[in-house]
Amino acid sequence: MLSKEKRPYLIAQNVKRYLMLSSVVLLSAVSLAACSSSSMEQERKLYTGEATTEGNFRAKQQGHGLNGTLAREMTNGFAAKHIKLMNNMFEDDADGGMSYMYLLNGSARHIVKVHIYRDAKIRAARMEEMYGESKENAVLENALGRTTIRSKGHVSLVYTASGGEKDMYEKDVLPVFEHVLQQIKEQ
Repeated sequence: MLSKEKRPYLIAQNVKRYLMLSSVVLLSAVSLAACSSSSMEQERKLYTGEATTEGNFRAKQQGHGLNGTLAREMTNGFAAKHIKLMNNMFEDDADGGMSYMYLLNGSARHIVKVHIYRDAKIRAARMEEMYGESKENAVLENALGRTTIRSKGHVSLVYTASGGEKDMYEKDVLPVFEHVLQQIKEQ
């Protein structure tokens, strides 16, 4: 028989073991539920096509597909003119459009943007919103600088030069734009 002094100690030990076992069981149940809900979420994405959309988006971000081809053409075209596309920034919109922005040789006065949309109609509407011009080819000039737009189908290439260096790269930029746009097939 146990002494009265050891009983509280044994009871405390048993309670401690019970609490630890209960905690392990509870954590296991929560973990199983989380895994199960994660699996269900992945399966739901497969059935709704969301997984495909997410995969395509990741591929676009990583430079695969049309966007990757455009990016390579742009990079190679400018490299041939001894111009580096720097500080690449990427943005997507809620309608499936994507935009890339580069600084030419790191200068914030010389910006090239690539806008890619689902179709030509959306492209024209977005260009109208951003630049006040929906035509495929346009030159906009004001006291701050000059913006040259070249488009084909669902893609617009935009070069903005500001400050006193408006003419510095334009003779090199426009042939690259024309070459890149020639590579685009109409949708």
